[in-house]
Amino acid sequence: MNDSTRYWIWLTQGIGYCNAKLKYLYSQYSDIKTLYDGAEAELRFCGIFTEGEISRLLKTPISIADDIISRCNELGYTIISFDDKDYPECLMSIENPPPVIYVQGVLPDVDNLNSIAIIGTRKATVYGVRTAFELGANLSREGFVVVSGGALGIDCAAHRGVLQQGGVTVCVLGCGIDYDYLRENKGMRQAITDKGAVISEYPPGTASSGRNFPQRNRIISALSKGLVVVEAPKASGSMITVGCALTQGKDIFAVMGNVDSPYSEGSNSLIKDGAIPVTSYKDVAEFYLGVGFEHKPSQRFSDDVIASVPTKLRASTDTTKTDNSPLPIHNLEAVLSEDEKNVYYTIGNEPVHVDMLAELTHLPVHKILTIISVLEMSDLIRDVGGRNYVIK
Repeated sequence: MNDSTRYWIWLTQGIGYCNAKLKYLYSQYSDIKTLYDGAEAELRFCGIFTEGEISRLLKTPISIADDIISRCNELGYTIISFDDKDYPECLMSIENPPPVIYVQGVLPDVDNLNSIAIIGTRKATVYGVRTAFELGANLSREGFVVVSGGALGIDCAAHRGVLQQGGVTVCVLGCGIDYDYLRENKGMRQAITDKGAVISEYPPGTASSGRNFPQRNRIISALSKGLVVVEAPKASGSMITVGCALTQGKDIFAVMGNVDSPYSEGSNSLIKDGAIPVTSYKDVAEFYLGVGFEHKPSQRFSDDVIASVPTKLRASTDTTKTDNSPLPIHNLEAVLSEDEKNVYYTIGNEPVHVDMLAELTHLPVHKILTIISVLEMSDLIRDVGGRNYVIK
């Protein structure tokens, strides 16, 4: 943190976040303190503020910034502002970069490393969770920094895939780092900071809100060379991030999904529109590392490992339910054999066909059918017709 940091914080507290005027001020003032010291005369002279913004800035005491800095020191957070040597150039290159980012952990050198964002719906299917998890893990093994937003579903699965591999991931929040956002993911966020970082443009104590998350999406895409959409409905926050990435000139990848799944409508449409289709992590790795990249065998994770991702990731796909509906979970106390666990934890809230279970678990169909009978008698799953099953 340098001396100008408090003045950039003061500006954000006065005129808000995601404001392109802040980048303009950085280009015009070698020392932003000059703007503050000049008071109302300088605020008017610079010629970019509205009367309302000038009024708010004059009413915003610098002590607010000092309090935020003090709180960050208490929490052990790093503050990186426009003037810091560690401020990422890839962030500065966008139209409305955050003048200040708050960091828990160590922000990797995203300007000189291959970084990829993995995003998608919160209401992830079993297929989506598995795909995001394995993309995160395998790309991490190839040296990629994985960026995502820490939300339930695809984001969380990608982060956990990286952590399973011991890699580096960056979690961009739409609230203060200390805010109790998704309490069940607190341990995951702490683990991320061991080798990577949890970051936010919002100071400590800022609650999450519907407005913040679309704003933070521009940061997720800015920190990444490319964006992989795993599962996304047509109207979703993920598609907002895609819009940011396209504006920023980023590469767009999309995982091919079921044509009849509403949770793949957005990602499938991206492929139709020219996104690079992803059928394996290799499609991303070869794009950046070249066909002759130092190959490391693809790692397929067992269903027990996938099941370690919180079961709330597998949100209900019943579109008649609201986001506040209770989320079904697996019965973790059920006494099952290893093969039975493999099948049980592969079945989620979206109907899964017997043939798909065989493909995902690498068990023969006849064994799958036997295990399904056991799970049904144990009242753990139910048949929804056509040899498709969901958990109870």
